[in-house]
Amino acid sequence: MTSSDWVTILGTGATITSVVVAGYALWRQLAVLRKQMAIQHFSDYARRYAEIMERLPSRVHDPRCTLADLGPSDAVLPPIRTFFATCFEEWYLHERGFFDQGMWDTWRLGMHNALAKSTFREAWEIITRDTHYPQDFRAFVAAEAATAQAAARK
Repeated sequence: MTSSDWVTILGTGATITSVVVAGYALWRQLAVLRKQMAIQHFSDYARRYAEIMERLPSRVHDPRCTLADLGPSDAVLPPIRTFFATCFEEWYLHERGFFDQGMWDTWRLGMHNALAKSTFREAWEIITRDTHYPQDFRAFVAAEAATAQAAARK
């Protein structure tokens, strides 16, 4: 072998090593970016959830409270509509595999806690009369509401 053959072999080896190192660095950077996006996504939904809950009277969280106890539903229904719209977004993204099971379990627990309250279940019944949600989501909410209601009775 000539010295130019060795230079070619070393150059090719260096190129292959560079490509492998760059590929690994890109893979690690994408993993970091994916984590950052998940944190941002979670934070955004947590903020939205907090804003919705702040718009509701505190009595809405009493399991014995009904919509009638809260006065005109004009003040209570809009934030609860927003809550269910947000729940739908979360459910939709989960169904398409856009976030991990841990994040979904946290959001599902928040939905479950809300559906343990009469006001949210009553509002859901009203909302489904004039808002179209896919049947799969309606079935999910019905199952969560039934589970939450049963747990609240214990």
